[in-house]
Amino acid sequence: MLIRKATIADREDIAELYRTVAGNVVGISRRPHEITDTYVYSLLNKKPSEIVCLVGIDENDKVVGVVHGIKNGLEIYSHILSDLTVIVKPDIQSQGMGRKLSLAFLEHIFNERQDVMRVEMEVIVNLKLIQAFEMAGFVKEGETKNRIKNVDGTFSDSVLMSWFNPNFKG
Repeated sequence: MLIRKATIADREDIAELYRTVAGNVVGISRRPHEITDTYVYSLLNKKPSEIVCLVGIDENDKVVGVVHGIKNGLEIYSHILSDLTVIVKPDIQSQGMGRKLSLAFLEHIFNERQDVMRVEMEVIVNLKLIQAFEMAGFVKEGETKNRIKNVDGTFSDSVLMSWFNPNFKG
């Protein structure tokens, strides 16, 4: 399994993976109709200073996992990558790929992005998922009640989590 920076050539594979996972709130927040080619294209065409996007590639050169975080464009938040998103092809979930992608992402931030002090994400309240991110170095910063509207119309709480880059140089 290879993990590398995403390129524009990965667009179709990434869009397909997003659509496969979309609609499952535990997977990602976007629903299938929100995963447009324009959305994926806009992610991959951001300036390198505004995004970190890595892909996991299988032995057939197919994208089987994606992790990304983006800056929101406001100067006062220029030290933050937000909306950390980790998606893994459903048939290989729970096999460590999400953890490998997350750790590679944080390693990339540590080694290559001294402009990033914190990485932020929102996680559905799920003890196993929260513990996995805590093991990677994330800390819980707060819980939000009824923040997520599930596909079936029910609501779930979410936890705000952050990771702090010890190599931040500001």
